Amino acid sequence: MKQIRLFFLALMLFGTGVGLHAQDIHYSLYNMSPLTLNPALTGAFYGSIRVGGIYRDQWFSYSGSDGYVTPSAYIDSPILRGFRDQDWIGVGGMFFQDKAGIGSLRTTASKLSLAYHLGLGKKAKSVLTIGLQGGGVQRRVNVENFLFGNDFQNGEWTNTSSEPIVSSAAPDPDNPDGREIKADYLDFAAGLMLRSNITDESRFEIGFAVNHLTQPNESFRNSGTGGGGNNNVENALRRPMTILAHTRYETALSEKVSFAPTAFFQTTRGATEFAVQAWGGYMLDPTNPTKLNFGLGYRVGDAAQLLLGIDYKDLRVALSYDVTFSQLRNANSYQGGLELAAWYIFKIYKKPDITPTILCPHF
Repeated sequence: MKQIRLFFLALMLFGTGVGLHAQDIHYSLYNMSPLTLNPALTGAFYGSIRVGGIYRDQWFSYSGSDGYVTPSAYIDSPILRGFRDQDWIGVGGMFFQDKAGIGSLRTTASKLSLAYHLGLGKKAKSVLTIGLQGGGVQRRVNVENFLFGNDFQNGEWTNTSSEPIVSSAAPDPDNPDGREIKADYLDFAAGLMLRSNITDESRFEIGFAVNHLTQPNESFRNSGTGGGGNNNVENALRRPMTILAHTRYETALSEKVSFAPTAFFQTTRGATEFAVQAWGGYMLDPTNPTKLNFGLGYRVGDAAQLLLGIDYKDLRVALSYDVTFSQLRNANSYQGGLELAAWYIFKIYKKPDITPTILCPHF
């Protein structure tokens, strides 16, 4: 009960700091952001409560302060026992905010996740998990810095127009000039994952997820289809489903050295992303578990990734840097995205009740 109360208290505090507010995002350190990767990863760890976050700053050298910034945070826990002793239920919550460009296009999501972990076999060396996730999304764009045709006056761009950008029969007191446009909707995702301990030194996982299950209308157009019933227009305004897959294999090569290749794939409306990574690990201090992690990655057709991290007991920290190899390298001088991520796993266990025993030696 202490673990349950602590988890829900943390979840309430977590929820008050953000609005119920998504846009598809991608992280180079995708395995460090489990609840944006796959809802089936909710509660998929050994411990009581996991708290983590990740921050991405992309193309800062190209766009300066008007760049692409994506922070995210989450909390989850394997909080309840399932229908069988080898099953459990994971519960969690996450949010992210994606900010892009001079219009400060902001997509903010806050969602809850639920996962059922089904232990396979008597020793449950393999676990099959199904996860669900849902929550609210807010999209905002400020057109204050946008330039329109009537802003070109006397041969110069002035952006001095006082006309509202968005007309409304019921003006928004928080947005009197109509220069911030809003769109809100609900969004849902589902995921499936299989994890297996192949040997005492190696583990394997593979997962699949589908985002935007209901294909919500995310358009900034308040009039929607204009009442004309045009299915083509209505479908164009809907968020298409995103299908993704991920896999990871980790094995110990010796007492101090480990190796972990990973892969990630996602597709939405014909656009695809595929990334592979190879992580190596070196145990610096086995008696006080400290492991250095390092590696390389590649997002096909886009960027190479430099990877670095460290595990210290129940704390994991990772850093990545993207080196752009696409045509954008001509504009950003090969400088891509920088990411920093961390999580900490709290382990709260009830101390066993031990009856004191007095030993009487025999002489």
